[in-house]
Amino acid sequence: MAIQRQAKAARCSSCQETAVSRCMTCEMFMCEKCSNSHTMWPVMKDHDVLSVEELSNPQNQVKMRSKLYCEKHKDKILEFYCETCKELSCLHCMVLNHIKQNHSCVSVGEIAQKQREILQGSCTTLDEKLSAGKEALTAVGEVMKSLEINAKDAKDQINAQKDKILTSITEKLEVQAKKLAQDVDNVYGELHGELSKPHGEIKDYLDKVQASVSLPRNLLKRGSIEEILSSQKVIDENIEKLGKEQPENLAPVNDGSVQYVPENIGNIGYDEIVNALGYVDELQISSSILKEEIAFIKQLQKWLGEKCKWHLCYRASRDGWSAKDFHRHCDNKGPTVVLVKANNYIFGGYTDQNWGGIHGVPKKCPLLLILL
Repeated sequence: MAIQRQAKAARCSSCQETAVSRCMTCEMFMCEKCSNSHTMWPVMKDHDVLSVEELSNPQNQVKMRSKLYCEKHKDKILEFYCETCKELSCLHCMVLNHIKQNHSCVSVGEIAQKQREILQGSCTTLDEKLSAGKEALTAVGEVMKSLEINAKDAKDQINAQKDKILTSITEKLEVQAKKLAQDVDNVYGELHGELSKPHGEIKDYLDKVQASVSLPRNLLKRGSIEEILSSQKVIDENIEKLGKEQPENLAPVNDGSVQYVPENIGNIGYDEIVNALGYVDELQISSSILKEEIAFIKQLQKWLGEKCKWHLCYRASRDGWSAKDFHRHCDNKGPTVVLVKANNYIFGGYTDQNWGGIHGVPKKCPLLLILL
């Protein structure tokens, strides 16, 4: 904007006549005569000369920017470019440091268009990388969101399975506790039955003894010697009779013990109970085909070993559908499992050989066909 304001009343830098143009390379205003002679010199043929009217055009803003000067030759503009060293230089530096070494040097004006095309290509390349990076970032972000959801779902499923196991164990414990309580009732009934009969007999016997003992006690308290003597025969007869009626065994027929023998909790097979919780498998997250197919995952692990580590090498919806895409991601990965879903059918194959033979198939091809 400063140059545009100066142009309205500018004078020629050489003859002080009214300026009609400005050399952006030399950074000087020129009258019509000086302007015509300026471009006649071969060394100045590539200079950017703008008319006063052109200075007001926004499209010429780049040309109006201040020129760069040489650090060694302070008054010399960097108007040449060494393609060998890929650096700007002034005329003196070009002659002294570049041309003498047979470097390829051109004026800035000559290489400007070519350099802009190169720069445009660089921008295109960077834009492509930026676009690919954004897509990758979005994809990773979506997977991270999915991972967070899947992790929460897995935890909820673990808690649900835990509650299910606890409910199942509690129900079985309740059944067993009721059975043991019934066993207690059975033992109680049996022992109580054994004790009830002698208990009744002993009680009847005691009632008779109690009735018989009242006579001698009353005689001791209030009876005369005549009454005592006359009653002794009856008392003896009662004692003799009680001796015959006394139960054979006055001791309890059992000790009334009902013993509960708990098992040692330390011997409980906790591992079996804990293992019923199941396990967390990365395959449930990595495979979109088997994401909800828990039974299929268990079947695969049964076939291939539960301790094997699963790593997602290739997903067509993510990596591309062509054979080239497949082999770019799967060649030389060692043993692989390929899963395919068509409508509601899931099938695939397993090989313990590397992909990447002459035609892309394993060199030795013992394949296991998988139908789920």
